[in-house]
Amino acid sequence: MTCVPKECGLSQQPLVSVIILNYNGLKFLPGCLESLARSNYQPIEVAVVDNCSNDGSLEYLRRHHPSVQLFPLDHNLGYSGAYNAVLDRTTGKYAVLLNFDVEVEPAWLDQAIALLEAEPTLAAVQPKLKSFQNREMLEYSGGSGGFIDRYGYPFVRGRVFDTVERDEHQYDDVIPIHWATGAALIIRRDAYYDVGGLDSDFFLHMEELDLCWRLWLAGWTVKVAPRGVVYHWAGAALSAERYHKMYYNHRNSLVMMLKNLGAPGLWRNLTVRWMLDWVTVVASPVKREPKRSLAVLAAHFYVLRNLRNVFRKRRAVQRLRKVADHDLQHVIFPHSVIWRYYFHNQKLCSQLLNRW
Repeated sequence: MTCVPKECGLSQQPLVSVIILNYNGLKFLPGCLESLARSNYQPIEVAVVDNCSNDGSLEYLRRHHPSVQLFPLDHNLGYSGAYNAVLDRTTGKYAVLLNFDVEVEPAWLDQAIALLEAEPTLAAVQPKLKSFQNREMLEYSGGSGGFIDRYGYPFVRGRVFDTVERDEHQYDDVIPIHWATGAALIIRRDAYYDVGGLDSDFFLHMEELDLCWRLWLAGWTVKVAPRGVVYHWAGAALSAERYHKMYYNHRNSLVMMLKNLGAPGLWRNLTVRWMLDWVTVVASPVKREPKRSLAVLAAHFYVLRNLRNVFRKRRAVQRLRKVADHDLQHVIFPHSVIWRYYFHNQKLCSQLLNRW
């Protein structure tokens, strides 16, 4: 599924490469590809990178979508490694890193590409993510743009921890965000390579936060384009209750902070984060989540065991830094989102943003 032939040669708009990461996604691929075919924006090329699926996905694609570019991998490289392996084999000025478990509205790309074309320093954009299962709700992993607090805890416009909001167009403004969701990340190819792409060691989870943080440090910006809408089936690839999801989230969050925080606030913020993690270790069994305690302990053990490699990456990130931490306080929440959520009863993202 590439661009419409008659229009491709005449279009003055830049080519967009839509790259779908697939792992046993046969249940979702037909709907995803059919919705992409209805996209208003042209020209686009569509590719699928496959992480060793065994559910017949490749056979289905070869039979029913022969124009889709296929990149089957020899072994599962995770989210980061798979995209790094194939991005340079597509040609668009902009690339979309798209999950297999999504469907898009026809205008999903229009506002995003218009913003990217108008702002040369804009590196990445995300559309609004809404729930596949309940299309009146914003979606857990993306909503209308993501932020983190100073201790590395993420939240989105539309979801803070377990509180997810109905979409009542309360987050329909275009604003700078700290991170764009990896479920539908629209990125300028030059910017991706400028900061070294996704960190393959992350494997999965938090990799888009790390990438966007590096973009901000290098002088690029990130925004949300909420007039475009994508519906995402949360947890289709890995449910929130799975140990590995907990492990990678905690592990990669710590690595991300070690890589990207500037020296003045690094140890202070990490010390608080370390204490919060130990609260989690103690409290999780009481909440009947013993797997989370084990995941946090395993995450800390990984970081300690790999400190040399993490600090090698930190040196590389700090060398590309053009922006100081204090200049990012509009996208990094300067307080504890845990404290505000549990002790100040600020359950909605709008409450956090209004009292920033």
